[in-house]
Amino acid sequence: MNRKKIKKEAKKTVKQNYYRIVAVLFFMMIALGTIHILNSRIALPPFKFHTPFNFSFNADILRETLERTFHFSIFSYKPTRGILANIFNNVTTSGSFIFGILNSFNQLLFHNHLWQSLIIFVGALLSFLYWFLIRNVLIVGEKRFFLENQNHKKTNFPRIFFPYRVKKLKNISLTMFYKTVLEFLSYFTIIGGFIVHYQFLLVPYLLAENPGIKRKDVLRLSRDLMKNHKWELFKFDLSFLGWTLLDICTLHFLGVLYVGPYKECCLANYYFKIREEGIKNKILNTDALKDQELLQVADYYPDQSYLYPIKKSKKWLNTDYNKEYSLTSYILMFFTASIIGWLWEVGLNLFQYGFFANRGTLHGPWLHIYGWGLLLILLSLKRFRKQPVLTFVLVMILCGVLEYGTAWYLETFKHARWWDYDGFFLNLHGRICLEGLLAFGIGGIFFIYYLAPFLDSVFIKIPKNIKVGLCITLILLYGIDLLYSFKYPNTGAGVSENLQRKNVIQIE
Repeated sequence: MNRKKIKKEAKKTVKQNYYRIVAVLFFMMIALGTIHILNSRIALPPFKFHTPFNFSFNADILRETLERTFHFSIFSYKPTRGILANIFNNVTTSGSFIFGILNSFNQLLFHNHLWQSLIIFVGALLSFLYWFLIRNVLIVGEKRFFLENQNHKKTNFPRIFFPYRVKKLKNISLTMFYKTVLEFLSYFTIIGGFIVHYQFLLVPYLLAENPGIKRKDVLRLSRDLMKNHKWELFKFDLSFLGWTLLDICTLHFLGVLYVGPYKECCLANYYFKIREEGIKNKILNTDALKDQELLQVADYYPDQSYLYPIKKSKKWLNTDYNKEYSLTSYILMFFTASIIGWLWEVGLNLFQYGFFANRGTLHGPWLHIYGWGLLLILLSLKRFRKQPVLTFVLVMILCGVLEYGTAWYLETFKHARWWDYDGFFLNLHGRICLEGLLAFGIGGIFFIYYLAPFLDSVFIKIPKNIKVGLCITLILLYGIDLLYSFKYPNTGAGVSENLQRKNVIQIE
């Protein structure tokens, strides 16, 4: 195999569909809790999935190396407030994502009165089911994405769920299970693990092309195709050693943004070369590799031409979310979002602390930061509405900028805090935090795709004179409140905290 040629072609493939490739690998990193090191996946320190065949010592070695090099331990970070903080602390303490989640629910709901044996049993069962039905299947889906991406320039992110859309899930899960068992047993020999790893390297690619191949045939075909290529592929892996070291030094940001995409495109290209050679040499069972559409250059893979029937994706959005809104609708939506935000925060404070507090800087029953946030995402993100995942991310970013900027202004010029995220998981100066941004993202998506079209359909039915009058009245009341609150902002217990007084107390 011409390694330089394969890498050159892979670089072109990365460029033509870069953002989708990065999105796929980022999703896989989060979903599996793993990263690419050479030609293997190892667990990230805070996301160890305890399965019967998990080699966690690799993650331990990597974690210790990073801690000694950068003098930082992720396990020393202990947020103190919020749901995500509770989950993060349990995950890092137990070293298991599944057990961490269960322990969090145990503490929140049962106050540690649930039998520990039940936690262990349920955790072990969920870990195995996740590993058997999701993790291994997603790996095959990931390979399917990269196989299609080789010649189909606009292959979409959802192709990683391809295995779930064909009725071969049982065969995929059992084959990947059997492959893992054989690899695990081979590590008890001196060099057997190395050999078997490369023997069965093509199994997920073969299942990605034809998930209907029988288990024994898939394993034998992978072994036969790799017969004269194991050492060659090992050297191919070593050629990425420099990139891998750079990836580690950048805490795996480089891996997600470039090394991972580059390596996966190389491996997909490599698979096609070996596949072509195997068919030419008439290796046993290569007749099952008959997905010729993978070789055709096009924008998208034609599902109707696949070997097996593919379930059509259900349309989850049935609203006219791309419609144009009138000025009166925007005004009424602004006040609707502001009032909903006020009710949410007042209700949350009442539930948590047991007393009423008129939340916000204004004196009226509205939190206008919610209203301005809604207008911001409705007006600025219209062109992205056909891409819900991207819209979700952009909503989080815009709301984060708005919330951080508002908090900075209030602290700088009003010398008080109306919200404080200190102690929350991944907070920035106590002004924003991941938990809040996720809530804004979910709420923004719900509003853009469902609530805004529904509200507009309701507002349209209101007589024009009444609607205009209502808008004028609300604007006048809001304007008066805004002007008064600019000089005399709403303060008090459960509403704001005086920063100057706080600093004096800390000095004393």
